Amino acid sequence: MDVQALIQAIRLDPLWVAVPALLVALVALLLVVRTGTRQRALEARLAELRHDQRGLDTAILALHGAIKAVAEDVIDQGQHQSSVRRALDRLADQQSELRLRAVDEGLYVQAIELIRLGRGRGEVRKLCGLTQAEVDLLFSLHGASVAREHSSVSR
Repeated sequence: MDVQALIQAIRLDPLWVAVPALLVALVALLLVVRTGTRQRALEARLAELRHDQRGLDTAILALHGAIKAVAEDVIDQGQHQSSVRRALDRLADQQSELRLRAVDEGLYVQAIELIRLGRGRGEVRKLCGLTQAEVDLLFSLHGASVAREHSSVSR
């Protein structure tokens, strides 16, 4: 085959070249339009997601503030509870002291009353659970007045 015959064989009708080129161009145009549409949809979805993210960020900040306020309230409540507990402990200690004083004072009052009734030292010591020194002190303080009262009554 010579060159001229080969060129004649390769030469095509322009219509046969134009139709496939037009089809390729249409497919390319269709792909471009479809890609553009899809890109716009994705951009809209991205904008929507960014808007949602801003809303979530705001909600997270509000939640963080609320948690911080609750934590401060819990700390305040804990401090208040501790102060109340300390006050209750102080009151319990004071009440115990008062009870002890009342018992001690009650014993002394009872002992003074027994002395005024003319009871002896041993009996006062035994009934009130006092030491001999305490009984002696009470008799020295109140025994003389009782003796004076008895002597004035008997006259």
